[in-house]
Amino acid sequence: MYLYHRIEELVAANTDSRRAIGSFVLSEAEHLSDFTIADIAQATFTSKASCTRFAQSLGYDGWRPFIKDFIAEQLYQEKHPAFVDANFPFDAEANEEQVIEAIADLTADAVSDTARLINRGLLARAAKLLADARRVRVFALSPNSYMGGLFCRKLLSIGIDAMEAVPSELGVIARSLGELDCAVIISYSGNNPESDPMRQVPILLANKVPIVAIAGDGNNYLRKCANATLTISSRESLYSKIGTLASEASVNYLLDVLFGCVFARDYERNLEFKLIGGRQLESERSQA
Repeated sequence: MYLYHRIEELVAANTDSRRAIGSFVLSEAEHLSDFTIADIAQATFTSKASCTRFAQSLGYDGWRPFIKDFIAEQLYQEKHPAFVDANFPFDAEANEEQVIEAIADLTADAVSDTARLINRGLLARAAKLLADARRVRVFALSPNSYMGGLFCRKLLSIGIDAMEAVPSELGVIARSLGELDCAVIISYSGNNPESDPMRQVPILLANKVPIVAIAGDGNNYLRKCANATLTISSRESLYSKIGTLASEASVNYLLDVLFGCVFARDYERNLEFKLIGGRQLESERSQA
């Protein structure tokens, strides 16, 4: 989760000076370097001390380190611009052809940005954890759970015991896992340790279960706890958008890359297993 998104959460959850300061920061994100802390305090009818407390609520010691990271984040977005707005890829006047082009551009943007964010060392570690696991269980809520289910099906096709953890049984499933297993947790924000699926992390850690995380960028709770984290492209706003189109494309791409890397670790065996299984399934279908 980008710092921008954490500020969005802070604005939505508060009605005090944090909302006023956060709203100003978001509205002036592209020009924030033009403002001093005194300027922002005056514009938001708060104080410099309130601005400092705002930064501290985001985990910073003070205003300067917060501003440094926020501006660096904005510079990254400027350096890697998107072809289409991830929140509103088309407008009310768009025809079918324009929607086709917009969704194609959005998907290409999401995949390109996601590929740029992949840490190759962590990807290799995640693939090894999955390939060596006795059992793989995917922890996610909708809509990520649907993509997690497809990922499990791919792993099953090469003989890996993989299942999506049923949302109502996350706690029971987490407690059943051990250090020979692997948990995959998918969360756009990666925060909210009191809510699922992050609520299961302490149980998994206590049982020494290796954790592979698929999460947004930034210093979030899930990233701190996982053995390996792959980063979701986070160009979407948390609240103001027509749908989670870009983040879904990013998650799907990461899971496909992860499956591909697991497959490649023992390519010949996995290919043989998949082809034999495919022929058996087709034979059963033709006889039905």
